[in-house]
Amino acid sequence: MEMSGLLSVLLVTSAALLFIANGQTNYDMLREVDKKHVDLAIRYANKNSAFMKYNQKEHLNFLQVIGQSEIKAREFKINLLLKATDCPKASSDSEHKHHPECSFKSRRPYINCVVCSKDFHDSTDPYIDCVLQKDVKKQDNIRYDKCSSLQRGERTTLSLRAEEEDLQTGCLGCF
Repeated sequence: MEMSGLLSVLLVTSAALLFIANGQTNYDMLREVDKKHVDLAIRYANKNSAFMKYNQKEHLNFLQVIGQSEIKAREFKINLLLKATDCPKASSDSEHKHHPECSFKSRRPYINCVVCSKDFHDSTDPYIDCVLQKDVKKQDNIRYDKCSSLQRGERTTLSLRAEEEDLQTGCLGCF
């Protein structure tokens, strides 16, 4: 009977460690375009973490993507969760990035971030919004308006107009 109790404790401990490391594995499996936008959210949240009432000196790290990132035409949108870690917050802007060596702290709230940009190749002016997970509903209208063309499907590759020199005529199915 003692052996099964020890096995149960070992199994629970292993599951907890796997859950803690899950955010690190998820980040490594992201596409490069996703990583680029996740890093933008991490930088933004760590620089503007007024919502962190517990300890504003904790580094916020990537935990997971909510749903799937969206790419339509050249536009991009990603929704993700960040969480406080045992690492100290970086002092320079370039150090605000995902740190796989950091462990997530328990009893810290999830931070929900949305990043959307009109051109995913050149993310010089993306819209980034990070709030406590419990406050997401309050931000839904603002987020919808800022990332609306992605959500409504206003601009897709089929709706883009080509320049006259790019127009091709003839039968699409003809060879």
